[in-house]
Amino acid sequence: MEINKDGNGNPYIEWEQVPNIWKRAWVRHATGEKDWADTRRYINVVRCNSDRNPAGNSTDFPIFNDLTDEQVLVAFVHSVNAITGCKNV
Repeated sequence: MEINKDGNGNPYIEWEQVPNIWKRAWVRHATGEKDWADTRRYINVVRCNSDRNPAGNSTDFPIFNDLTDEQVLVAFVHSVNAITGCKNV
């Protein structure tokens, strides 16, 4: 499982959920009004289009623990894929 950084410096993981269908999860740091849960960190997930760039609207989950961004990403991606039965991680 490879962790990369996006243009904003946020770590992310992309994985092929089924052939040619990709997902991306990343940790977003937020302040002010964008920090709606007052946690300062959120994990976002979204599908990717054919060129593997994020497409559509992401879903965000506030992070209430002290794990590193990378630890959160690995735990999130592993748990989602364990639940759904995806083996392409």
